Amino acid sequence: MPPPDAATYAPTLPMATYLPIGTPSSSSSSPAAAAGAPEPQTLPFFLSPLPLPPPPLPAGHRVLSSLPPPPPRWPIAVRVPPAFLFEADFRRSHSLVQFLENEGAVPTVEEDKTREQVIRKLKEIVMDWAKVVAYEQRVPPRRVTATVLTYGSYTLGAHGPESDIDALCVGPCIATLQHHFFVALRQILERRLEVSGMQTVENAKVPLMRFTFSGISVDLTYAQLPVVDAVEAINTSSPQFLRRLDSRSWRSLSGVRVNEQIVQLVPNAKKFQVLLRSIKLWARRRGLHCHLLGFFAGIHLAILAAYICQRYPNATANGLFTMFFEIFAHWDWQIPVNLHGQPTNCKRSDGYYMPIVMPCTPPELCMSNMTKCTFKKIREELMRGYALTKDLWRHDFEWTWLFAPFPYATRYQQFLRIALCSPTSEELRDWTGWVKSRFRQLILKLERNGLECDPYSSEEVDHRVIKPNIMYHWGLISEANTYLDISSLREDFMKDIINDVYGKVKCRRSELTLSVVGSSQLPKSMYSDSAYLGYMPQYMVGYQPAPDCWSAAG
Repeated sequence: MPPPDAATYAPTLPMATYLPIGTPSSSSSSPAAAAGAPEPQTLPFFLSPLPLPPPPLPAGHRVLSSLPPPPPRWPIAVRVPPAFLFEADFRRSHSLVQFLENEGAVPTVEEDKTREQVIRKLKEIVMDWAKVVAYEQRVPPRRVTATVLTYGSYTLGAHGPESDIDALCVGPCIATLQHHFFVALRQILERRLEVSGMQTVENAKVPLMRFTFSGISVDLTYAQLPVVDAVEAINTSSPQFLRRLDSRSWRSLSGVRVNEQIVQLVPNAKKFQVLLRSIKLWARRRGLHCHLLGFFAGIHLAILAAYICQRYPNATANGLFTMFFEIFAHWDWQIPVNLHGQPTNCKRSDGYYMPIVMPCTPPELCMSNMTKCTFKKIREELMRGYALTKDLWRHDFEWTWLFAPFPYATRYQQFLRIALCSPTSEELRDWTGWVKSRFRQLILKLERNGLECDPYSSEEVDHRVIKPNIMYHWGLISEANTYLDISSLREDFMKDIINDVYGKVKCRRSELTLSVVGSSQLPKSMYSDSAYLGYMPQYMVGYQPAPDCWSAAG
């Protein structure tokens, strides 16, 4: 079903556009009243639920009494004062902001300064790199420039202490992706004392280098401009100029362009940042944050958060977060999410789940690795979030319920163990990045074998193995007695890994092992997440998705 119009939409909670930003002293002095918005309507609050029907009588028994049945009982409706709802919403909003700070989702001033220094040094490095390329190509160095642009949660102001810096290296036409970016620039970065953990993903849709710079994780992509002076060109770029880019550079640059549009479209930057931080923490705790594993990418969450902020510009932080679950738990995913609110000509290919339109010109859908099983988990978690947040007046509500880590160890009985091993740590990083870029193919192969999986992004180390290694554990879900041929699965997956020369070179000295293990064979660290389950109220543990929850999968 298409989303209802914001002007006529009547949510189950009073979280529409009239919600206050602060606590009103009275209904007439609230920010909503000052803006001429309608007063919030009081909601019926049922003191007692409808009685359960009596159990059926055993076979052969009759009702002996001739008394008439008792009159039906009806719930008693009580009007909740608007001031109470305003106060409850205000208090929960403040508790959400405090919870984010207590959970370390907000960086300190020192951490932000470190990020600024990293970006400044990266700009200096790529400028020097451009001069080196100019000497090599025999072009006057003074004419050749390069720079670094940031995008993602850092540029949007919604990053956390553990967030990556998404950065784009904008280079001149004489600097190629394969040689100058992945070889020359990588060597320059590796010689820096501040840089460690270098890893490259060269054949992905958006090729990148991933490394740690002064303790900050950096994802560095590349866009090759059709000019020599990249700095001058990027500051005066036009749609006609951008169309001259190759497809990879276009995709790399799209993150920067989308960020600029989001900043212009959200009505209140601070509330947007709180909402996006909340959504990112929720996605990370519930195992929905890894794009390579078929879940959300950062751009998905940013656009969804911006959509909610657009529709409810006067809502509080709690109101926005509540409406995020209210709207997207019931969204008809045949219809793309579009910040411009206009029909789009973006074509949705078969098997494309959760279409989200990037707010740029021309409009295009965000890249997605979602599959049937990862989309299903996202819908389940959205419905869980809706069930937990829909009752504003619950006095015993705790944010720890919503943000509880997903209990993998207790939810599934069997797991697919993916073990990667290499002779050195450096080779293991490259091997891991290469295999992870093809994880979606492995998920699809499991689905074709009649198995759903819940891929867990946590990386574990098997200390019984001498060589550097990494293990992943994916929860397996089978509706029937499905036989999984591990040998055949590995052989089939290896074909995707070594489908080109680069993959064949990487696997010469590295290994990949697949096996099915029980929950008792999991690392102890995976059991710590399930401890939160004991603190969940019983009525929250057993929530049920809506009957039409999967009808819009498409």
